[in-house]
Amino acid sequence: MRLEPEFRRKRLTLTPLIDVIFLLLLFFMLSSTFSRFGDVELVASGTGGLGQDLVTAFAQLSQNGVSLNGVPIEMSGLSERLLELSAKQQVNAVVLSVSDTASSQQLVDVLVAIRAIEGVAVQLVR
Repeated sequence: MRLEPEFRRKRLTLTPLIDVIFLLLLFFMLSSTFSRFGDVELVASGTGGLGQDLVTAFAQLSQNGVSLNGVPIEMSGLSERLLELSAKQQVNAVVLSVSDTASSQQLVDVLVAIRAIEGVAVQLVR
């Protein structure tokens, strides 16, 4: 009398499962962004200009920095200088000329600094 051999269960290996989990982890880490982006509000005017009753200041942005009414100033001092001008001369608009060498981060920094002052409009020119 011959007995049927017992079927042995093969041991399940977890190596392929761990490989797949690490590949998924790597994919999600590389496809995600961990930095926080801020919004810069830009409002387009249909008139094409700032208006006639606005007193304007002229700011120029280049790779080297920013100048306000022809005077170079530090980026950190832009808000304070604009506050001084708006208190003295009732400046309520800034015409911002952006050169081709300026970075987009510099532009965002200047826009945030100008938009922090209440009642000051910004117009971008190239």
